[in-house]
Amino acid sequence: MEFYAHRGVMAQNPENTMSAFRAAVDAKADGIEADVHMTKDGELVLIHDETIDRTTDGQGRVTEMTLSELRKVNAGVTFAIHEQIPTLDELLELCRDTPIRLNLEVKTDIERYPGIEERLIDVIRRRGVSEEQIVLSSFNHMTLKRLKEMAPEIECALLLGQPLYNLSHYASQIGATAIHPGVRTLTDMEIISLQKIGFTIRPYTVKTVEQLERFRRLGVDAVFVNDIEWAKHI
Repeated sequence: MEFYAHRGVMAQNPENTMSAFRAAVDAKADGIEADVHMTKDGELVLIHDETIDRTTDGQGRVTEMTLSELRKVNAGVTFAIHEQIPTLDELLELCRDTPIRLNLEVKTDIERYPGIEERLIDVIRRRGVSEEQIVLSSFNHMTLKRLKEMAPEIECALLLGQPLYNLSHYASQIGATAIHPGVRTLTDMEIISLQKIGFTIRPYTVKTVEQLERFRRLGVDAVFVNDIEWAKHI
């Protein structure tokens, strides 16, 4: 069972910042999960929310701000350090020569960010990142289908917050070969059934020993955790 650092190692670092991502590299995480939004001037940045209010000392919607404006706020304020909101380019550069997989969650479930799919694939290809190193996921399954059509060689994962009828057929229609369910979204039998027909299962976000033991017993492919060292110790 592999461990993916959820928004980097956010237990000890500001989430979705380069310090959190570097901590994941240092902890030898198997993967890093990051959230992708698009700025007013078409740059891809890594931040969880549609606004910068919660995680920085600024205010505003990402879609209404330029990269230059976003760079002026402090994304490390919750840990009393200074961090800029990073770009996708910076994360790709950090992990380019490592075995770490990058799970890029495209945050189009609230803001649609027209053109973000094309921009994302362009950045990945321009950086020369191996397709095996990238996993694309989203709660917006239309986005996921568009991404799969644009880049069929890149793995797509269905983010799932609630059960769906005939999930395997639905995922296959989208082109997803992986399911990323919430820790309580699927039963043990549902997970086992999906595994038997070849789906990769990576539950999010595991925070307790009980959850960790459950997914290890089920033999899921990976779990998303906030603290890589804690997960490895358990």
